[in-house]
Amino acid sequence: MTESLSHFGPWTTADLAGLPDDGQRYEIIDGSLLVTPAPAPRHQLVAGRISVFLRESAPDEADVVEATNFQLTTGRLLVPDVIVAQSSALLTDSVALVPADVHLVVEVVSPSNAAMDRIFKPQLYAAAGIQWMWRVEFGPDGPEIVVLDLRSGSPVVHARSTDVLRVDLPFTVEVPVNRLLATRQSLKADESAQADLES
Repeated sequence: MTESLSHFGPWTTADLAGLPDDGQRYEIIDGSLLVTPAPAPRHQLVAGRISVFLRESAPDEADVVEATNFQLTTGRLLVPDVIVAQSSALLTDSVALVPADVHLVVEVVSPSNAAMDRIFKPQLYAAAGIQWMWRVEFGPDGPEIVVLDLRSGSPVVHARSTDVLRVDLPFTVEVPVNRLLATRQSLKADESAQADLES
């Protein structure tokens, strides 16, 4: 079923409160509403696992959230897959984070919005003053992570599906890329084997 979204004039963050809570993502770009379907399960699994690795490594004054409103400027609100932000900003009743609160954004590329995640969103984040973005792609051998320094406009690291991503900015973190799509059973087996090695 498709709902009609009648609206006059540019969309604002306040207008989002009147939209249905239907699982779709509502973003605003220069006053225009962009509606994307809920992400696929694989997309959400990878975003959730990246969140875990980031949360374990984030500085004490920061925390990690998924699919949260991010107000870049007036008339521009995006919903990144993962955000590392100041904990104090996450504890307020604000409807959106702002650039001063954000350390890192992560976008998991979906077929339905690949150009948006690869080209347009990095430009919008850079214009808002965000320095660090991770872009997760699904290659033929599994997920890959591209770390972008948006101030220089260039990739810093490209971790392939068999790599361990290691970066020091905006904080030190390691992500074993091959574990992003591993089954829980294999993850538990890996943890058990690691515990045996350490004992």
